[in-house]
Amino acid sequence: MNTNSLRTGQSVRFKYGSRFVRGVIKENRGPIGMKGRVLYLVEFRPEDQSPDMSHIELPADQLKEVEGTVPVK
Repeated sequence: MNTNSLRTGQSVRFKYGSRFVRGVIKENRGPIGMKGRVLYLVEFRPEDQSPDMSHIELPADQLKEVEGTVPVK
């Protein structure tokens, strides 16, 4: 995943436990990961029917863009 292609407000999917979930990038946290990896703050619902939102920080290589979404600038 090219880190330049990820934008705030963009929908992504990632592996959460044994399944894939969908989330929205809330913030580019910068190069604060191991060996300077750029991390992204992602907001998501841990369960499909959950009313609560959760947050996780992930590097770009663990995020896959959801096609058909337009990033919010």
